[in-house]
Amino acid sequence: MTHLAGFERPLSGNTMLRVHVIYGDRYALMVDTAMRGYEALVQEALELVKKLDVPLAFIVNTHAHHDHIGLNRWVQQRTGARLAAHEAGCRWIEDADVNYREFVLGFPQLVSDSPALRREVRETLGEPGKVDLGLSGGERFHLGGVDVETVDVSGHMFGELALLVQQERTLVLGDALIGLDMPMFHGYVSARRYRKTLNTLRDLVMTGRVTRVVSAHLPPLEGEAAILAAIEARAAHVDRIEAFLLDVTAFAPRTLKDIWTMLSEAMGKEPEFRGLTMIANHLHELCDQGRMKLHQGLYQRVFESS
Repeated sequence: MTHLAGFERPLSGNTMLRVHVIYGDRYALMVDTAMRGYEALVQEALELVKKLDVPLAFIVNTHAHHDHIGLNRWVQQRTGARLAAHEAGCRWIEDADVNYREFVLGFPQLVSDSPALRREVRETLGEPGKVDLGLSGGERFHLGGVDVETVDVSGHMFGELALLVQQERTLVLGDALIGLDMPMFHGYVSARRYRKTLNTLRDLVMTGRVTRVVSAHLPPLEGEAAILAAIEARAAHVDRIEAFLLDVTAFAPRTLKDIWTMLSEAMGKEPEFRGLTMIANHLHELCDQGRMKLHQGLYQRVFESS
């Protein structure tokens, strides 16, 4: 008997937007709440909980991006559910203006505020909710007949969680397996931390704790081979980006804008704020590693001395 249900609607192109409900004999929890404009999707999940005749005790946000948290308060007002999230994402969940400003406008000299960006992100954030329970990974929810463990899968976002439904060996993700076929860089805020998360996912599969993965946007992955192939594709994607950053700065110093534009064109992605943040943070990590230097706004690769 399954203890997990998913609900979906199209987001854009071939990309879906999903929320999940995990339920036991005592209570249920909802994983993410989509965003404003997707009330019918979330209402479908709430109708299942009503049929199960168990309380929705918790909303668990995988991370603090707008398409995962936008109906938090909407659900709380209808159910009384408590809100749980990674402690590193609480500021963004509790303050929509901070979320929008730091997520979208981190580089105002390159990406300006606009009505289109406000419609895409700020207006879909909905009414913020207060986080009742800060998590960091390793916490357990005992729903009655089913046990759920949180797993820290940060990297796409500073502070991201997955939920492992132990009896079903199913892992519920937000965006820890980033979308590779989206028109923009789905991306990561830390290449180092994202690689660590990919190692965590490998370990969960190789030790037999996970045999199925469901997520907010990707089709379900069934079996060890399919999950490992998805993990390796993301690892190769990060490696390709890093190789490009090092190559393009090898013999000529480049501005962040130049690198952002060149990488976006080379990989067929829209040059927008998500990719800009990803590239800037990856460059920063390469500087911290001594593999690149930043001088007067120009990035240049540092070669090892022989």
